[in-house]
Amino acid sequence: MQEPLQKPAFSRQALLHCAGIVGAGLLYSLGINLFVVPTGLYTGGIMGFAQLLRTLFLHLTGLELKIDIAGIINYAINLPILCIAWKQLDHRVVFKTLLSVTSTTVFMSLIPRTDILHGDQLAECLIGGILCGCGIGITLWMGGTTGGMDVIGMMLIKKGSHTSIGHVNLFWNMALYAICAAAFNLSTAIYSILFSFISTTAMDKLHMQNINVEVTVVTKVLSPEMEHEILVDLHRGITRYEGIGEYTGEPVHIFYILVTKYEISRLRAIVCKPFVAPAFSSGAISILMTLRKQWHCGSVFLGGVYMGVKNRY
Repeated sequence: MQEPLQKPAFSRQALLHCAGIVGAGLLYSLGINLFVVPTGLYTGGIMGFAQLLRTLFLHLTGLELKIDIAGIINYAINLPILCIAWKQLDHRVVFKTLLSVTSTTVFMSLIPRTDILHGDQLAECLIGGILCGCGIGITLWMGGTTGGMDVIGMMLIKKGSHTSIGHVNLFWNMALYAICAAAFNLSTAIYSILFSFISTTAMDKLHMQNINVEVTVVTKVLSPEMEHEILVDLHRGITRYEGIGEYTGEPVHIFYILVTKYEISRLRAIVCKPFVAPAFSSGAISILMTLRKQWHCGSVFLGGVYMGVKNRY
């Protein structure tokens, strides 16, 4: 049984990633409103800057609001950053980042600020840091970011800057916590730094940053479509060179691609499309899916052309 290959608008994996990002936004918001805000601490990044602006606004106006407007301020700051990023970064990453920022803003506005530990700053640093770090880690795991300095760092790297996202965040947070120490007290800055360290540690446990994977694709079929999708959609460069099969003596095309581990599934989806399926060494996957009677991609050679099909037996 065969039918033409069709690309769904939203795959099941994409929907699961979106659900994971929304859940991560809830986890992050719980850490902020239940542990960080009640004890007067400040997170790093754009969210920490938004908290400083919130404190300044409430101090100048004398208002007592029932909701934490730091999330709204964070959203307002991130919107123009994401508009710029849309032209420079992968649209999927920007969309997931927008979803993360939106869900975080909504949850921070809905979850009441409650001091459930009654002022125990050390315990609140520990629990709040773990919750927020896990929320950020899950978001990165799902292929998005929490916005702010991460997006700015990615754009700087895209423009050829020799800095890293970690360095961008480090310099920003150093300035932020220096302001906290000068505007409030040294204790607030120290506990905020401790919170940042705990959240970063928790994030790294879920998301191993800066792990790159070297991918080599050997094929007899030269596919401009595949190269275009990797360059334009995946935003990754390709090194291509020619080779000779030692056993067959036939010429082959070799593609060398460097991606992050979170882009492997997307690269596999591009490479395993019908225009290279006959030459790509992924036959084991198709065999297993055939034995399981699952749908899988394949191709039929008709009139000198490989026709892409979707199979299930």
